[in-house]
Amino acid sequence: MHYDHPILLHKTALMQRIADWVRVGYRYWTSGSVEAGKAAALVRKFARYYRIDLDRNRRARAKKAGEGCAVLLTWESSPGVLAWFLLVSPGDHPAHQLERLRDALDPQSRITLTGYELIRATRPGAAAPSWTWRMTASTYTDWRRRIIDMVRRGDGLTLRQAIVSLHRVPGFAGSRSQVKKCLTLLKAEWKRSRGSEALPALPKLLPYVRRVGSASVGLSAWLGCRQRAAP
Repeated sequence: MHYDHPILLHKTALMQRIADWVRVGYRYWTSGSVEAGKAAALVRKFARYYRIDLDRNRRARAKKAGEGCAVLLTWESSPGVLAWFLLVSPGDHPAHQLERLRDALDPQSRITLTGYELIRATRPGAAAPSWTWRMTASTYTDWRRRIIDMVRRGDGLTLRQAIVSLHRVPGFAGSRSQVKKCLTLLKAEWKRSRGSEALPALPKLLPYVRRVGSASVGLSAWLGCRQRAAP
């Protein structure tokens, strides 16, 4: 049977699906990017060697037999380029021998995507930690430096643009907490540097990420669109 690999249409869906698979045990991972011209070959390779095309029932049978399984998640990170994540569960599986897999549970090898990292954190009132995304340390530090610099320079337009960008950060629990701290820093630095001057308006609410579906397009259709779009 022909396997037409699904390409996720939204980054938020990709982030949620990565967390979903890690949550159920697919903790070992590797990632990369591939241009459209090589995407089909990559998918064929992973289907042949790692059986990313297995359905739910065959994955369950493999797990019961003590075997590992693999999934491939992809998203168009830039025109004609797919970001891909190969996630593998414990057990006998060729990816453990053929790939340099990292462990998502290891703080030194967390899954990262466009300046965010997947972590386990315990929310207030929760009995156990859950998976969430937050900005990486470098991304978060860069935001704080930018805020201080923009306020001190009095660059109102750039500051308003930054406020909009902050409120567009994916609203996972981990990243929302960081955005709140950035806004607290902004208010404090503004008061310290600008005195009684009016602070640019801040949105009252930070959006939460809601559960989204896995809207996708088949690899064959995606490649067809890329070919039609080519000059």
